[in-house]
Amino acid sequence: MEENNNANGTKQESEISRYDTSSRYHSLLPELLEELNVAIMMTSYQAGKLITLRSHNGEIDTHFLDCPRPMGLAINNQHLTLGIWAQILDYRRDDTISRQVSDSDIVDSYFIPRTSHVSGMINIHDIAWGEDGTLWAVNSSFSCICKITPQFSFEPYWKPKWITELVPEDRCHLNGMALKEGKPRYVTAFNQSDQAGHWRNIGNNSEGVLIDIHNNEVLVDGICMPHSPRYINEHVYFCESGAGIVWKLDPNTRKKTIFCKIQGFTRGMSHYGGLLFVATSKIRPSENNIYMPIRNEFEHTECGLWVLDINSGELITFLEFDGDISQLYDVAIAENCHFPEVMEWRDEVLADYFQFPSTGNVS
Repeated sequence: MEENNNANGTKQESEISRYDTSSRYHSLLPELLEELNVAIMMTSYQAGKLITLRSHNGEIDTHFLDCPRPMGLAINNQHLTLGIWAQILDYRRDDTISRQVSDSDIVDSYFIPRTSHVSGMINIHDIAWGEDGTLWAVNSSFSCICKITPQFSFEPYWKPKWITELVPEDRCHLNGMALKEGKPRYVTAFNQSDQAGHWRNIGNNSEGVLIDIHNNEVLVDGICMPHSPRYINEHVYFCESGAGIVWKLDPNTRKKTIFCKIQGFTRGMSHYGGLLFVATSKIRPSENNIYMPIRNEFEHTECGLWVLDINSGELITFLEFDGDISQLYDVAIAENCHFPEVMEWRDEVLADYFQFPSTGNVS
């Protein structure tokens, strides 16, 4: 595969932050983003950045926005919602503001800061918008699925049957969530423990589970560090991160097959246009004493994004980070744009940016 080095917009940021954000990518990636008219966004809690991959003139432009511990990410036509340390940030899309802030015609959409919800450090992982406008989140600290509402830090919705109380002890490392028909349906956890932080002390890390929360039933067990379940075309795709595998499961028959195996810690997935976007991370030095099958198969692991055909599992294109970025958590697709901008909360443009409803006669 032909590859390109991606230093666009990176050198200046690296000099400021002294952080090497360089990457290389397969030559088909910018063409694919142009064809789909999408941009790809990813979170890296290790780097403290929201990463946007966008196409311009046949190249990939990689934009980095500093955030404290970004993890769960959800994007639709109106919202970009991001779980960070102790907060959930909500951005609203406005494609008309570009005429106010820039004469450039490169940026074709803006995500504008709108609200911030203080949740406390609930160790938020996956987040998703339901069809009824409910914001759902995986609350790893309290081992539950919750709703995010203005009145409370969070509203508990469901917890595993083995969790006896809601306390901030991350007892089983509940982390992944897939919605079905607009509500949480499938979740992943590292084990079935009711002891504080017990998942950190498991010798072989192969006690992970995929759960159908509709009937509190474990569909798959014995998974090495599962993450990122997604319900796609009546199947559940989920990562067995410690093995570098993405599984495809028929939840009715419980038959599972390997969709793909990648040379990295698989975590973070998004589906769009017949493609599956899968993120991988490098194994951290702190995990050298933790059992992971992937360590026995590969001398080194990769941090990057892999785009695969959802029907065949064939690799279509990819991007790899070859600098200091080594961990990715989530992936989401920004539709109907190829060069979006996520505005910083302190941007001075916001002082003169207003949205309000047409009120007719105001007395």
